[in-house]
Amino acid sequence: MDDGLTDNHRRIIGSGMLVVDAAAVRMLDLLEDRNSPTAMKVIEGSVTEGEREQVRASLLQLQALIASFVRKYDLQPSKKNLRRILASDVSQIWVSLEDSRPARIRGYGDMPISSAELLEADLQEMLLVANRLRALLSS
Repeated sequence: MDDGLTDNHRRIIGSGMLVVDAAAVRMLDLLEDRNSPTAMKVIEGSVTEGEREQVRASLLQLQALIASFVRKYDLQPSKKNLRRILASDVSQIWVSLEDSRPARIRGYGDMPISSAELLEADLQEMLLVANRLRALLSS
């Protein structure tokens, strides 16, 4: 451990390592196709199998270096509460759905009543699911 660093130094360096580590994990997940299916995000383009292996090896090396770095500089890992993370994501879902309602987007131009009614019904169905999730995670 390097005793020349203050707690403030360690917090700042730790924040940076959190970003680096999270990016490495996201990249590995993409390379390994470990992502959940998504309707609104399509990954295009490709890398060759050789490139994939080189990137994967480099990321695993980077993660090993990060782990060593954390020990060397006595950095504290970020601890997150799973329920709070899930509840926060559900809140973002709810806000996005609410902000997509016809009454909220009328400033972007006229919408035929039939389209507004259909949109509202579809959003209501998704909001019901979001509200069930909110209730489940609020306990």
